[in-house]
Amino acid sequence: MITAAAFALFCLVCVVFAFTRHPIWGVYFYLATTYVYPPDRWWGYLFGGLRWALLAAAVTALAVVLHRGKLQRKPLWISTGPAILLSLYAAWMLVQFGWAMDLADHERGTTEIIKCLLAAWFVYRTLDSRDRVRDLMLAHVLGCALLGLYALNTPRIDGRLDGVGGPNLDDANTLGMYLVTAALCGVGLVMTQRGWRRLTALLCLPLIVNGFVLANSRGAFLGLVAGGVVLLYCIARKHRWIFAAFAIVGLAGLAVLVDKTFVERMFTIGDVTSQDEDADTSARSRMVIAKAQLQMFLDYPLGTGWRGTAALSLRYMDERWMAGDAGEVPSRSSHNTFLTALSEQGLPGALIYGTLLMWVAGAVLRVKRMNKPHHDPDVTSMGAALCAAIVSLLTAGLAADYLTKEVQFWLYAALSSVLWLGESVVAAAVQPGPPGASTRLQQLPGSR
Repeated sequence: MITAAAFALFCLVCVVFAFTRHPIWGVYFYLATTYVYPPDRWWGYLFGGLRWALLAAAVTALAVVLHRGKLQRKPLWISTGPAILLSLYAAWMLVQFGWAMDLADHERGTTEIIKCLLAAWFVYRTLDSRDRVRDLMLAHVLGCALLGLYALNTPRIDGRLDGVGGPNLDDANTLGMYLVTAALCGVGLVMTQRGWRRLTALLCLPLIVNGFVLANSRGAFLGLVAGGVVLLYCIARKHRWIFAAFAIVGLAGLAVLVDKTFVERMFTIGDVTSQDEDADTSARSRMVIAKAQLQMFLDYPLGTGWRGTAALSLRYMDERWMAGDAGEVPSRSSHNTFLTALSEQGLPGALIYGTLLMWVAGAVLRVKRMNKPHHDPDVTSMGAALCAAIVSLLTAGLAADYLTKEVQFWLYAALSSVLWLGESVVAAAVQPGPPGASTRLQQLPGSR
């Protein structure tokens, strides 16, 4: 009862502050519905069938409209690279209704991506300063620390940790991916923040990393490695020594937290290409699914529709590779995000997704170029952490389908905001205006 009352009070405070202070509080409300997800908690019955995420989204959108005159002016969300590409992807999915293999699933997937685009819009619009980007990152870290706390009380089944989060976050691979993105954001906050924010991030990181270990996801592990490399490449020079010291301590802490189950599973990564019957079946199935998806693309170049891989899997794979609960038709879904785009949205989907990957590569280089004296090193390192989180997600997507996982939409919105902040500083430096105006312009989107 206390937990339910605390959650309800938190949501009420967020609603009030969203309308009276800043719409970022509506984003906090929305994120809380994702991480907590009341229907999955024992006390959720107290609130009946309340649509928490829909309510939070409505509050945030209304707060953005209410405060539109007070928020800093920035380019429209639809003018940013991720918004253009993901909107094109959603539009193509609408076209695919004419031939999708499973109309019910295709409708669900199309609805999900459109909802994610809406969430990305209000996240982007509320991040109108350096401090708001920081606040979103901290909210993500706190939410994933809560997931790490839930993970402590959830038993592993066959070495995996499923059922910790709500819908679209209830499998071990997705949980591990979310936690890795939060860990990288947490490192970025430790490098750039002071006082209670740095301390909070430090306290959250052990819970997040422990949850990542319990999730036991090979893809998330590869994502962590790739994200760490990107973070090292992009961080501001001022923070490199902090990162080096933190990396040493972090590796020592990870060595303490890992268990035998985690280590044994990570050593099965190489089994993806193995032909040995004793190799890990889950790892070997990735290659079987990939080959089937390539054949699906050749047979259906315009795509099979969302979840078309599962709908057609029995035609393209032996039954021994199938999965499913008793009483269900056995099937096997995609385990690679790019191959999802290729086989389910066809050549147009693959081209759009490939262009998005190129945008991310370009964003990494743009953040790297923000290592200049007239740039704020804190903004640069926060941008580096966001780049690292996105790259970790994309890397983890080599072993799982994360096409409609919402966290990436938040991260794209946050990174686009950081790039806008960087461009604002450059514009102010190039066009200083009247005496005394240059300093004001450079500080305009910063702290408040």
